[in-house]
Amino acid sequence: MTTRIRTTTPDRLNPDGSTTFHLKRCCNGCGQKLGDVADWDVDDHGNLTDVRDECPNCAPLVELEAAGCKTWQLTPRSIARVADQIDRLRPWVFTKGYWQEVDGKLQVVGLRIGEGETRVVAFFDDWIIRHPDDRFSVHAAPEEAQR
Repeated sequence: MTTRIRTTTPDRLNPDGSTTFHLKRCCNGCGQKLGDVADWDVDDHGNLTDVRDECPNCAPLVELEAAGCKTWQLTPRSIARVADQIDRLRPWVFTKGYWQEVDGKLQVVGLRIGEGETRVVAFFDDWIIRHPDDRFSVHAAPEEAQR
């Protein structure tokens, strides 16, 4: 595999007051800025390529997926789908919304997975990982993504 180097060009303020900037590429997984958009960021069909392996936060997830793990990113929009998919796994796994007080109101802020000592809690923007041995773990979102 060819080593690719992603540049990061700073914005430039021009004498006429306008700004010249390079379009930036963000990680598909967590949204962290990675640098300037490059030719390899778009495939032959015009789709963005997966660049999670370039991201310090998401590269471990790519390695886990290659090792046979299943991953889900938990967001307010995906919680119902993720909980349903985990609930359908065999052996059966218990999931339930995880509630905390936010701004004086009780709100769902994540997902509780499993029971007892093996239970894990994933907060929104975290990644849930099911390992080949059926255990679960959580890869926390980068601090920039956390509320």
